[in-house]
Amino acid sequence: MHQELHGDDFNNRVVFYNWALTQIQRDPQFFYRVMFSDESTFTNHGNVNRHNMHYWSVENPHWLHEVEHQRPWSVNVWCGIIGDKLIGPVFIEGILNGEKYRNLLQDELPILLEDVPLEVRQNMWFQHDGCPAHYSAIVREVLNRNYNDCWIGRGGPVNWPARSPDLTSPDFFLWGYLKEKVYTEVPNTRENMVERIRYACAQITPDTLSTFVQAFQARVNRNRMYQNGSHYFEHLL
Repeated sequence: MHQELHGDDFNNRVVFYNWALTQIQRDPQFFYRVMFSDESTFTNHGNVNRHNMHYWSVENPHWLHEVEHQRPWSVNVWCGIIGDKLIGPVFIEGILNGEKYRNLLQDELPILLEDVPLEVRQNMWFQHDGCPAHYSAIVREVLNRNYNDCWIGRGGPVNWPARSPDLTSPDFFLWGYLKEKVYTEVPNTRENMVERIRYACAQITPDTLSTFVQAFQARVNRNRMYQNGSHYFEHLL
């Protein structure tokens, strides 16, 4: 499932693809220095709720479990992927807003990035989508101060095309992977869910994370090969 593309979405995807292809041609390692980030809500109903839900599967994975409908609870998670490193998870209390997201970027992210090589941090680009919290003025102020012209997002130096979860590593790979691991058994409590998410994240190998970046570049190149320029094309992969 994914949101339908419409209006300027088509042209915006073309613009982003052309920019991405130019960066790859200049430096094949460019997107290993881009941190793709996203948030997701894990519920005790056994499904993963996001503003963009996006799964491609040949077979039905049968991953839904229905539990505790009378007492629903959820866990909000932020993660980033840069090169062969997973940044996070960070657990967000309540609904994400501009202030909480600003604090994450300003106070928590620098600590999480301490294990990333200095050379990568100095040349790092930051990516996120265009949800309202990401677009708030206080968040863009932090991004402009910390990353100058090296960030991708709504209102940023490089615009992120709306309704394009197929382009990010968290949407295209990570959330589906974590969902399979976390919902192997019915979650009992919020604390149990948090522990499962932490454990599943810790089991992801650097080689697996590297393939996320390779797959992103393959999708960019495949888009050019099929010359559709703007539509989803995962069914062709």
